[in-house]
Amino acid sequence: MTINNRKQFHVLVAGGAGYIGSVTVASLIREGHRVTILDNLSKGHMDAVHPEAGFVKGDISDAAIVKHICSEEIDAVIHFAAFIEVGESVKAPAGYYGNN
Repeated sequence: MTINNRKQFHVLVAGGAGYIGSVTVASLIREGHRVTILDNLSKGHMDAVHPEAGFVKGDISDAAIVKHICSEEIDAVIHFAAFIEVGESVKAPAGYYGNN
């Protein structure tokens, strides 16, 4: 399908219930793309989930969930599910390394 002679993509946005992710999701939907959000809601909020986006509550480290979502012909993935707290990353770097 095309929109204004542009291809419509199905985009997976990991961390799409956070601030930056939710703004990106809204922009993608406004441009006519289909969006699925994967978020464990540890930092994000359901109130930030765009009503036109698909939503899967889960963690990016759960291979079964990611595989299931990607079976829906995902064209692109945007990763906003990174941990960002610098002080915490110094205290517990393994968790940041594994997630990010």
